[in-house]
Amino acid sequence: MTILQELAPLIQNIQTELHQSVTDDLPLSLRDPILYFLESPGKKIRPLLTLLACEAVDGEVREVMPAAVGIELFHDFTLIHDDIMDKDDMRRGRFTVHRKWGDDAAILVGDLLVGLAYKKMLECQPEYLEKVLNLFNETLIKVCEGQALDKEFEKVEHVSLDAYIDMISKKTAWLFQLSAQLGALLGGASEEQVREMAYFGYSLGIGFQIQDDWLDYAGEETALGKKVGSDLKMDKKTYVALSYAELIGQTPELAKKYPARISSFDSIPRLKEALFEIGIAAATESVIEKYISDALQTLSHIKPLEESNRLYRLVQFLRQRQS
Repeated sequence: MTILQELAPLIQNIQTELHQSVTDDLPLSLRDPILYFLESPGKKIRPLLTLLACEAVDGEVREVMPAAVGIELFHDFTLIHDDIMDKDDMRRGRFTVHRKWGDDAAILVGDLLVGLAYKKMLECQPEYLEKVLNLFNETLIKVCEGQALDKEFEKVEHVSLDAYIDMISKKTAWLFQLSAQLGALLGGASEEQVREMAYFGYSLGIGFQIQDDWLDYAGEETALGKKVGSDLKMDKKTYVALSYAELIGQTPELAKKYPARISSFDSIPRLKEALFEIGIAAATESVIEKYISDALQTLSHIKPLEESNRLYRLVQFLRQRQS
């Protein structure tokens, strides 16, 4: 049995709670797009991190379900607004909300999801509520900062890898950090365990995003639920694209054989071949492994990395993912 099969009851509970958050009194112009989006296939990685982080510190998983659902609602807001800004037509193998209902409706749906996320956070245990809301607010600010930097990078010719890591630490890793941090906090962990779980989530989030960058070129389109090479088409500043440009710029003999920018390739197969030939594939996979190993090393301080540790097994699953 895979870890996702084992976690199917938890995933179903998350799904049920998500749907119950969308009340019948909402205007259909909001309700229908939200329900459509919630019905899209998804692994529910972030809320699972919250629930399993709580489990790892021997907390009561049912106590953290509101926070887990709030995190997923917040994540859905970021996806819907990202799709508008990136003009993406597909998400998880289905048309995006803005493609079906228009930008105006999609903006309102995203805004509403933030409000629904706050409502779920207010259901957390009263003794932790102030801390939870402060962490949630901080994450909202950081995610918006990260998205702003991502858009700014589109207008800049050169972006350093350090600047890129800073951007994804805000746009992606901060929500992973919050997911694990809240699970530990609401599970009654010590301050040290909460700090370590936050770092675990942060490291995992960085590795996850760089892995996403790589899968945009190397993944299977049917598994991804979107067009392979969507980042290439948009000339996005990804870890792969920036690493490639840096290497070509520093290596004259490679500059004679390969284009200066990854976006100059005329096909994904030729690009993928070049990434393996010049070592970008191996280097990227090494960086991904470093961040995921850092996450697991930190997790080992809290709970042994063994089969009974379902958080560990979830990370192992993410390590192997192709979508």
